[in-house]
Amino acid sequence: MTPSPSTRHILRQIELQPENSYLTSKELGSLGRYVSSLSDRLRAYRQLREWEINLIQELVDRLPAEVQQNVESLEQSIKQTILILRYAALGMLVDDVHLGRRRLEGWLPTMVEIYQTQAIDALLQRSLNQQLPRLLTDSQFALLKPALESVQQLLDSGVGAPQGDVKSDFT
Repeated sequence: MTPSPSTRHILRQIELQPENSYLTSKELGSLGRYVSSLSDRLRAYRQLREWEINLIQELVDRLPAEVQQNVESLEQSIKQTILILRYAALGMLVDDVHLGRRRLEGWLPTMVEIYQTQAIDALLQRSLNQQLPRLLTDSQFALLKPALESVQQLLDSGVGAPQGDVKSDFT
């Protein structure tokens, strides 16, 4: 399925545009907004790349002890959280909110079901959403949040409600 011109990334629109006409004022405005936010996007992406290991370790350390004992599910959930964060960061960088969702929707919900990681995923994602605003500037987090939410929705829509009776100290 080909995205409609209005949902294509502004750079893709520009690439396809010269055959038809110059960019419209609206397209130039979109391009200007993207270009003016590019330095924030690059800084946020670099920070996430540099902080990933420490951030993930902090998220895991905050999990209740009983969750940390389920090693197989915890390892799978950590892998899923890393991919969610990386795809959200890449989506933010290239201004494609749904990039991660498109890349992960074919298998992430299935892995959540197979490994029964719903409860751990919910805790990690909640903690991630609390930690990121502390690590990024307000404008950087505002750029990342839509892409992050788009990918995180796969965890909510692809599977049932979190399983188990796990309580968290960061709710």
